[in-house]
Amino acid sequence: MIGIIALIFLMSLLSPFIIRMFSFRGAWVLPLPPLAGFLYFLYCTYWTTELPVTLSIPWFDAFGVALTFYLDGLSLLFAYLITGIGSIVVFYSVTYLRNHPLFNRFYAYLFLFMGSMLGLVLASNLITLFIFWELTSVSSYLLIGFDNKRQAAREAALNALLVTSAGGLALLTGFLLIGSVTHTFELTELLQHPAILRQNSLYGWILVLILIGAFTKSAQFPFHFWLPGAMKAPTPVSAYLHSATMVQAGVYLLARFYTLLSGTPLWFGFLTAFGGITMIGGLLLALREKDIKLVLAYTTVSALGSLIYMLASDQEEVIIACVAFIFAHALYKASLFLAAGNIQYQTGTRQLSRMHGLLHAMPATYATVLIAASSMAGLPPLLGFYVKELIYEAEQVIPFFSQILITIVILTNMGLVMLACVFVIKPALGRKPRKNSSESYFSMWFSGLTLALMTLFFSVFPSFIDQSLLAPAASSILHHPIHLKLELWHGVTPSFVLSLITLLGGFLLYLQRSKVLKWIGYFKFMVYYGPEFAYSRIINFILWFSNYQTRLIQNGRLTIYLMITLLTVAIILGSALMSTRINFSLAIISVPWFSVFLLFWVLVSAIAVAVATQLIIAVIFLGAFGMGVALFFLVNAAPDVAMTQVLVETLFVIIFALTLYKSQKIPSLETQTESQLFKILRLGIAISMGLIFTILLMAVISSPINNKLNQYFINNSVTLGHGRNIVNVILIDFRALDTMGEVIVLVIAALGIHGLLKRKLLGIWL
Repeated sequence: MIGIIALIFLMSLLSPFIIRMFSFRGAWVLPLPPLAGFLYFLYCTYWTTELPVTLSIPWFDAFGVALTFYLDGLSLLFAYLITGIGSIVVFYSVTYLRNHPLFNRFYAYLFLFMGSMLGLVLASNLITLFIFWELTSVSSYLLIGFDNKRQAAREAALNALLVTSAGGLALLTGFLLIGSVTHTFELTELLQHPAILRQNSLYGWILVLILIGAFTKSAQFPFHFWLPGAMKAPTPVSAYLHSATMVQAGVYLLARFYTLLSGTPLWFGFLTAFGGITMIGGLLLALREKDIKLVLAYTTVSALGSLIYMLASDQEEVIIACVAFIFAHALYKASLFLAAGNIQYQTGTRQLSRMHGLLHAMPATYATVLIAASSMAGLPPLLGFYVKELIYEAEQVIPFFSQILITIVILTNMGLVMLACVFVIKPALGRKPRKNSSESYFSMWFSGLTLALMTLFFSVFPSFIDQSLLAPAASSILHHPIHLKLELWHGVTPSFVLSLITLLGGFLLYLQRSKVLKWIGYFKFMVYYGPEFAYSRIINFILWFSNYQTRLIQNGRLTIYLMITLLTVAIILGSALMSTRINFSLAIISVPWFSVFLLFWVLVSAIAVAVATQLIIAVIFLGAFGMGVALFFLVNAAPDVAMTQVLVETLFVIIFALTLYKSQKIPSLETQTESQLFKILRLGIAISMGLIFTILLMAVISSPINNKLNQYFINNSVTLGHGRNIVNVILIDFRALDTMGEVIVLVIAALGIHGLLKRKLLGIWL
């Protein structure tokens, strides 16, 4: 299990080199690693009865964080989809993207996402799960923005990253609250105490935070808009991310937390409301679109809303229907996306109104569309029909749902039937496309057709998945054994009658689609002024405010930068001191007259620098101030520090003097026009910093000193550091890495200054 994840991540590193060495022909071996993962999980299903399997690698034991992986029925279902559909998408992409200039990068991004998604569904530790969760956001950003020369692709990738990352922050907060409540981050331990979160006073906060994370990832209202925008990605990315993997991550998360968070009015209310709005809204938006990829995107939004809607229930039948829908939707939606890519590749259009004659021009692609769209519509004997029957049967079990929810679901399914007719009927008829009348490359049409044939196979032989795959997944959600047997014919039952009504109603809607579209047009203002409108306004405000803040703070004046920095330090330290009780122990000691003289010297020099009106005078007194400090170090038995101070002050005065010498006119400090308020502010900051550091020094002196470190350095300076100057030994040996880091910072600063001066000498101004 861990080996499969590691192999996928390794392929992310190796795939660019393989393609660079063997060109696109080397990419034909790339489907093998995910296929190996698929075969491994197949072995776990049919030849191993020891599920669940838990594997753990220690990481940060002190914080309860470990690389723990957990394979049960639910994670196995998603692992199948990730590796199975992933291997087909990798195979499809070889010819689809082989002429792309960034072809070698594509597989690095794709395998990075695949490994992240696989780690997400197999992770048992919450922190590990969150890390993979964020990796999916980052890798999907790279995939959506793959055509980085197109501004639309870059904007879509950024929108997806911002929305999902914001949800990720909420999710992390929820996980940390769970850890603080339960004192563990292990899901396996949490699932042993299902009521531990529901009985806690923080349950509401935990639920809301986790729902935000799940809703942003699974494109639920009001965060749904990023998914249609992500259709700027290449077709293989859309087929993989937006059918079976990334967008299903939120559904997986809620299914995994089902026994921990479900069964409360909050859970039912949130999931029913947001899932229902997303289900209906996504369908209405799909009906008004003419771009086939956008239609598929919005139907995906609607399907995700349906899954969230079903997870609100506490009935076993509804959860079984939810699991079956996850599997069926992944197959038919990935098939449709790949077929859409074939059509665009060959005809040059994604507009449904321009598609015609595909039955004769592209028979394999049309067969893919026919099977997948029929499954989406729920035509017997396809998987979609089984799912529809399960949903109708499940919702009849619940009296409260029997009228309201069945009506909503029937209307939604009628819309899907109408869209299936749009996909199947008109594109099959008419003359052949003008651009190209032939089928696409073998790897392209075969990939989509393979998924469609898998839908057909599992529809005819459901015994291969009902008890071996779907039942264990539902059992993992509900945490009790489930028996499931999918049967095509149950007799003339209420569910069968509802299915017939759905099919007939959907076909009638297709015949009256012009009236349906006109009716939907009355609600277009909700699209233009909906969540996407609010999101764009928020982003624009943030950009405007950032620009205003930058112009206000980063205005090119070092004085302002120092004031802001010192004011921030003063506020932080001052707040800490005000909230801390400090006991001062003062004692009268005898001070040598020379120290008093140095104190007077430093004080006078500092005042002279502050009140000087000529820059050259200020520099002279600043040098005198530094020399006074150096003498103070020397008197107090710190010759090394004194020498460093003298060198710094000397270099400063020399550099400043040379700068003034090169200047045509020595500037006067009086020429700087400053308001009285600005001067008072500077004076206040200076006095505040002086008082704060005085209080800090007095607090340090008054506090008991732990001499263990002092004694350690004294005892080991000669034996370990081979030096009698303890300060030097500390800097060079005991704190060697710190000193090296400081030197590196100085070197980088020097190189930066050298670069600026060199550009200036060459006449190039930044």
